[in-house]
Amino acid sequence: MNIQFINATENPEQFFNILPEDWQALIVPYWDSYKDAAKIYVLKENEEVVAGGLVFSKSLPDMSDFERSQQHLFSEGYLYIGFIWVPEHKRNRQLASQWLTLLKKQNPAQKYWLTIEEEWLKHFYEKNGFVLMGESDDADEKEWLFTFS
Repeated sequence: MNIQFINATENPEQFFNILPEDWQALIVPYWDSYKDAAKIYVLKENEEVVAGGLVFSKSLPDMSDFERSQQHLFSEGYLYIGFIWVPEHKRNRQLASQWLTLLKKQNPAQKYWLTIEEEWLKHFYEKNGFVLMGESDDADEKEWLFTFS
């Protein structure tokens, strides 16, 4: 298995094309306003994109109230990870874990933060070295904050 970790920021369509339509609707129309503060990284296997995600260096306009309350992390040197995706037919191969590992390996001193909205993802991020730092107070739309440093 020949997996490559590639910065796809200059050719974002290769990542956008693997995303589900609802995620595309959240990213693609706004990409021009995001792209100066974001990088796209993908995993390629035999020239096929098998996983990817975005890394942001500043706040996004559509962040939740909980995410906005964590903006101080940017000034503390953290980058925000969002929209990690593995197509369903490529799952159960540890590709998202590989993506995170290779992202962290490219700059070992870099710190990251992210939020999740699905509780079952807590274990995934913890096993990938992220630490649960807090959770939102909103019982209807719960979010959890993780950091890696």
